[in-house]
Amino acid sequence: MKTTTPTVALYTKILGGLLLLTLLTFMQPSLFHLSPGKTAGVQMLIAAIKVGLIITYYMHLRSETDYLKGYVIMAFTILMIFFLAVGIDVYCS
Repeated sequence: MKTTTPTVALYTKILGGLLLLTLLTFMQPSLFHLSPGKTAGVQMLIAAIKVGLIITYYMHLRSETDYLKGYVIMAFTILMIFFLAVGIDVYCS
């Protein structure tokens, strides 16, 4: 596994990307007039990209072992199963 030392420039670029995505999050509903369901989907996609950047770079998951990455993926999968179960229950009620 190749580990590289993150630099201040890298963290600055990631911060800039997060700030741009946050700006896009606020401006997206006024720029693109979509239905509420599609707007929520786009907002969730933007949020997922931001979460990916934060987990990868700021939480240093990029340089961790595959063993720890597996635990993170497992926890995320279990969380999504719970969200799916609650979503089905709310939708069908």
